[in-house]
Amino acid sequence: MQGGFTLLELMVALSLGLVVVGAGLTAYVVTGRTGRLQATLADMNEGAQIGLTLLARELQQAGYARPYRLQVTEPGGPATALARTVMDRPVFGCAYGLIDNSHRSQAAAWDATVCAPAAGPRNDVVEISYEADLVNSSPTSAGLPSDCIGSGLSASTLTIDADTGQALSYYLTRNRYYLSMGSSGRSELYCASAQGAPGQPLVDNVEALRLWYGEADAAEPRRVARHVGAEAVSDWNRVLSVRLCLLMRGSEAVLGEDDALDYQDCEGVPARADDRHPRRAYFTTATLRARMAW
Repeated sequence: MQGGFTLLELMVALSLGLVVVGAGLTAYVVTGRTGRLQATLADMNEGAQIGLTLLARELQQAGYARPYRLQVTEPGGPATALARTVMDRPVFGCAYGLIDNSHRSQAAAWDATVCAPAAGPRNDVVEISYEADLVNSSPTSAGLPSDCIGSGLSASTLTIDADTGQALSYYLTRNRYYLSMGSSGRSELYCASAQGAPGQPLVDNVEALRLWYGEADAAEPRRVARHVGAEAVSDWNRVLSVRLCLLMRGSEAVLGEDDALDYQDCEGVPARADDRHPRRAYFTTATLRARMAW
């Protein structure tokens, strides 16, 4: 009867044990990295969905204003057009950002004077205007319509009849969306408004925001003729839709040596994630519903 192990048997047993332990550790590491990658991609998908949904919802309301009576468009003609509380352009954008960050919360509407010159990378910002009410915005505790960051809006007064003094009140909101570095050190989607309060972050890890505006021709004002960048829009009142892209960046460097580092940005240009953070471009198109029937 054998009373013990020989040195050879012991070495074989140790070798087999090391192989089993090594295989287990490898499986653990691979599984853990795969899990982190899947969690990061899920966070990217969720962030993109939230960001695109917020922007699309705002754009669908762009240009909305209450009709309060029929009005004559030609002298001596019938009253066929609707007079509205606000006859303002629905959107306005800058392709290369603002010349100064103070314009993010200025009271006046944006125009070409606030846009930075065409230099450096694109940095789309957009102002979305519409009449806010208690249905299309979140009411404040005081029962007022709010802007994109929850601040109560100030009422404006429109005189309907100068002879009788009849007037009505309305709330105009101008919400501005842009990218900025947050306290975390990551690029985030922000919103500010003409109410003057500092902008607030909405979605983090948004590396790029890209917008193309669907503009109609004067001859066919109800049909989108082209999608162009902000710098190429000829008449903002003829914008009927907006194509959106958010380039999301993963919060963790989870890409390994065997993972694909290549991706396409919002312009469809191939790029490479050398920092091991996954990236993906997400798209949607929003129709400015209030403009389609005008």
